[in-house]
Amino acid sequence: WSTLHGGRLAVMNDLYVDENYRGQDIADLFIAEYARRGREHSALCLTWHTSVDNKRAQAVYERNGGVKSTRWLDYSKPR
Repeated sequence: WSTLHGGRLAVMNDLYVDENYRGQDIADLFIAEYARRGREHSALCLTWHTSVDNKRAQAVYERNGGVKSTRWLDYSKPR
């Protein structure tokens, strides 16, 4: 549940494809399954997180319908 979105979210924190298998649309298959499970659990949206310099991951997410947030910034505090 997210108060920022007003409902249930599906959150993918990590998506890693071994470099020997990249370029074979494996990430797209994972994202399709992620979307299916999100719908199954009534998620309002899917969310991904990646570093600002990981252009390859950003391209995968955008190719699969992801839109960069212009509303929120992530912050963290080291222990």
